[in-house]
This record gives sequence, structure tokens and C-alpha cells, in this order.
Amino acid sequence: MHVVVVGAGILGASIACHLTLHGVRVTIVDAGQPGEGATRVAFAWLNAYGKTPFSYHDLNRRSIDMWAGFAHRLGVNVTWGGELRWAVTADGAAALAAQAEALQAWGYPTRILDAAEVRQLEPDLQLDAFTAASYTYSDGHVDTTAVVEACLATARERGAVLRTGSAITGIEIDRSRSGAARAEAVRTGGDVVPCDIVVLAGGADMPALAEMAGIQVPHYHTFGATLLTQPLPPLFKNIALLHSPRERQPLINVRQLPDGTVMVQSGAPDNTQEGDRGATDAEAAQIAADAGAVLPILQDIKIAEVRRGRRPIPKDGRSIVGFAPEVSNVYVATTHSGVTLTPLIGAFAAIEIAHGARVEVLAPFRPERFGSQI
Repeated sequence: MHVVVVGAGILGASIACHLTLHGVRVTIVDAGQPGEGATRVAFAWLNAYGKTPFSYHDLNRRSIDMWAGFAHRLGVNVTWGGELRWAVTADGAAALAAQAEALQAWGYPTRILDAAEVRQLEPDLQLDAFTAASYTYSDGHVDTTAVVEACLATARERGAVLRTGSAITGIEIDRSRSGAARAEAVRTGGDVVPCDIVVLAGGADMPALAEMAGIQVPHYHTFGATLLTQPLPPLFKNIALLHSPRERQPLINVRQLPDGTVMVQSGAPDNTQEGDRGATDAEAAQIAADAGAVLPILQDIKIAEVRRGRRPIPKDGRSIVGFAPEVSNVYVATTHSGVTLTPLIGAFAAIEIAHGARVEVLAPFRPERFGSQI
């Protein structure tokens, strides 16, 4: 079996890596360089917080539980320690409590902390106002570049071929047979790459890629941006990520990489259609100033890099994973929370592609739910 994986972001790289574990011959094709799209911009928070319905929450939770083994296999690190957020009003505290209660009912380890408990968890953390906090100890974050590089290196060690700077210009479809059409090859410039199965894992480019096969992917075109600082001393003693009060604008999300670099994101509360702030250098400078207002240690930070791109977000907010009903051997893999879901979708998609199985936990996320077309 020869599979062409279109897209060398974190999801496509994971699928390719897992396919080689099943003895599949793989060619990975990307229009640019590996991981330079949404993967590079991602805040990379491993979590199932606020994800509904339960089937989607559970998918993310399962994938979090798979990250330790996945990272060990690749030889990369995960920064664990959990996520902390706080409220500054009575209404904000009530909202945190309601969210924690809902998550606890789903078995997610979130709890409410008072000011003394926050000081015990993070003695050096200075919060300018406080009514309550929530803490989820299971969450973490990863270096997405390291994960992509390790996935592709592992895949290539097992014989996979990586073709970068090779934009897909077409997918050759045989529609002469009865029943669903079948893809026979992908075109990259003047080259034709025959294959048995095509995997589309092109991130924000998914709608255009899928259209080449005569199918549609209902995506939002959402802007994403993250700021990276010069290395700083450790911000936190125990937690991995901090989120500012959801009832106070602008929102500030902070994590620190092992080398001391701090990543800051400032986005809309729903993190979907409205996208992130940071489209201009002036906005990026304002985010840095806002971060300093939230955390005194971030005052006067020096911005080393601003990453900008598009985030792939299906219009119903949930993953789209499986073979397209119109083209029986085109496999679609696209999702929000792609970093969280990387080990699960990679492992389960590989099983389905290599063995023709249908993994039951993916049933609610099939392309068929959108009707006759994806």
C-alpha cells in the first residue's frame, strides 16, 4: 500500500509516522516547509477544557492520556503542570465554579482554588485582583516544531519520502466505476505521484485541497497569532499555563518553553471565528503591554518573534476524520485543537487507513455528518 499524505504539519506528520508503524509506504507532500503553518503558530495547550459535546471532550481527553507514550516514542518532551485561570468578579467566580462542576461530572480534574491555595501553588504569582481560580492539573504544552521534526525523522527512518516545496496542483480521480469515485494519483507541478490512498491533512488549506477531489470542507478562515519573547527566568514553579480572567478584556494566555522563551496569545473568548489579536506590529506591541499588566514579571518584555497564520477550525467546532463518502480512498483529517489531538488522530487514522477498520471512538466525527458532501 502506498499512501500520499498531503500536509506536513503536526497532524499530517503524526499520521505519516503512525502509518509507517503499520508497514505502509508513505510519501509526505507539503507546499512549504514542515510545520510552518498553523502548527508553528499554535499555542499548543494540551487540554479538553470547555470542549463540547462530551464525545469531543472525551476525544481530547483520550489524546492527552496518549501524549506521554507518544512523546517517549519520539524522544521529545512534554511540559506538564496544569492550567490555572482566575476571576476578578463575583460573576466570573460563579462561571468558573459552574465550568468546574460540569468538567468534574465528565471526570476532568478541575477544581476551584481560593487565594491561599493559589499562593501555595504559585508563591511568586502576583494577581492584581482575585475572586476565585480554577486549576486543572492534567494539562500541559509541547514544542510543536520538535514534535513535527521527530515524527518526520521517525517516518523517514522507516522509508517514508518527504517532498517539501511541492504544492499539490490536482488529484486524479477515476469516476468511471460504479459507486464512489477513487483517487489514483496526486499532481505536484509536473510530477504525478500514483497512490492507493490520499490523506488530506493540510490544515487551513483543507478547503482548497478537498475541492481538488470534488469535496468540500466547511472551515472557518480564522487568524492566529502568538508572540515569543527573549528567554526569561522561570515564571512558574508548578503550573504549565496561565490564562487571564475570561470576564476581562483583553484575554492573555501565557506559557513558557523549556529554554525560557515565553509564548503569549491574545484571542477572542470563543477562540474560533474572531481569531487572535496580533495582525500588526502595533497590535503585537499592545499584547506585550497587556501581558505586563496581567503579570508584572512580563513588564517591558522584548518580543523576539511574532508568528502569524490561519487556524483550521471546522464550522461545527469538532474534528472531521475519516474517508470521504464521495471519493472512497481520500481520507480527511482536520480539526481545531490539532496539537492536543495529534497522537490520537495519528494512531487511529493509521489503523483505519492501513487495515480498513473503523475505530468506534471516531464515529461522531465522520465526514458523512455534513450530508452528501464534506
